[in-house]
Amino acid sequence: MIDDYLHELRRELHAVGIRGPLRRRILAEAGDHLRSDADALDRFGVPQEVANVFAAELGTQASRRAAVGAFAALGIAGAVYAAAFVGLAFAGQPYDYPALGALAFAVIVIAPQVAFVSGSLALLRAWRHRRDPVRPSAELAVINRRTSVALLAGLATMGALALFDFELQARLAAWWVTFTFGSTAAASVLLVLAAVPAAGAARLRPQVAGAAGDVFDDLGLSRGSPWRLARRVALIVALVVWLAGLVASDPIDGALRGLFEAAACLGGFALLGRFLGLRQ
Repeated sequence: MIDDYLHELRRELHAVGIRGPLRRRILAEAGDHLRSDADALDRFGVPQEVANVFAAELGTQASRRAAVGAFAALGIAGAVYAAAFVGLAFAGQPYDYPALGALAFAVIVIAPQVAFVSGSLALLRAWRHRRDPVRPSAELAVINRRTSVALLAGLATMGALALFDFELQARLAAWWVTFTFGSTAAASVLLVLAAVPAAGAARLRPQVAGAAGDVFDDLGLSRGSPWRLARRVALIVALVVWLAGLVASDPIDGALRGLFEAAACLGGFALLGRFLGLRQ
């Protein structure tokens, strides 16, 4: 009876994504407990339910850790990005790019914003419910998707910086070329390492009822129209960019960049809003 129960529990643990050393440890502890207490089998519960309890608790913890780890890695990548972007102004930045250089520069502008927003939202949702031992499966899926998108966008940023460096290295200062190649490679390694726990969290598949929530749950606001909120955020972003242009005595360029940023905000919300759990 005990061996049959453990065999079924092994199968159910595999079904919810618990594998490898962790599964062996759970089975070993369960086996020791069952064999030391004659009545334990009656109290243990159905293997499917036991496996789901393990997956729910482990999945919640894993999603939180992955979000925090990803944000830390993205912070380092963001520092590399900022240093490279600022240094570019002193490295003889050209304003006519070859095709690949222009493509890389476009990714350098857009991808970091996706990484920052996705990573911040994953961390925010994980932090808001940091004391809850179990969260709904739908919400964990949202956190994991946000973490994954943030890491992918961060890697795209580092790759685009390296490509931009490669395409224009003959026209840029040698110190900037060396720094960018070395720092983007190091940051990419950190992002890949952060992706390992993120992949482990995404592998767990508990079945816990509950809604995924949306942007109002992230911000703790009373529920309203997500699109209305997105339009307001886009307007604020446009105004901030335009005011920065005014400070720099370039209001027309500031207005154009503000319109571009507002359009990017709304476009990103339309493309990724549902996938990232910003709207239902």
